[in-house]
Amino acid sequence: MRQQDWVLHLEHIAGTTPAELPPDGTLVSGERGEQRLWRACAGESIDVARLLAERSGSLLAPDAFLAIEVWAECELAAVHALHRLARTAPPTESERFRTRLREAISWHLEHTQPDNSTNRPWALHAFLLADDGSGEAALYAETLLHNMTATDARSEPLSRWILADAARELRLALGRTT
Repeated sequence: MRQQDWVLHLEHIAGTTPAELPPDGTLVSGERGEQRLWRACAGESIDVARLLAERSGSLLAPDAFLAIEVWAECELAAVHALHRLARTAPPTESERFRTRLREAISWHLEHTQPDNSTNRPWALHAFLLADDGSGEAALYAETLLHNMTATDARSEPLSRWILADAARELRLALGRTT
């Protein structure tokens, strides 16, 4: 599927125009990595570069969570937020954020199963945009979408926001490349 087709498909499924931030207040409170990244998206002064330098591979340490499913949900929410920050940051920071984003996505393609961790399609757009032509990243994104649409998550406000936001981010990325 072409990226423009993805935009239309995601907008159709989401059925809503997304607010600027997720409709879940817990994402902008607390001190976990994904919460700090979402607070940075909300405009709070957070040293994102320092946060990203804390580790390589995944953005969050998996051993900081009780269950792999919880970690994967938080991790993909962090990838989603980092994509937004990479788009909105000044050019020098943006390139560093994009490099770290590519690293995290590559790590997930190698280490994280999209079909056993979350039913929310966090970072779906980041995987679509990262596809190198092999189809691996696009298949990951497709699995994230399938997991959501095959479960009750399809009618959940947060999941619908994620899809609408992914469509917006894809549309913005396409505008930069066309």
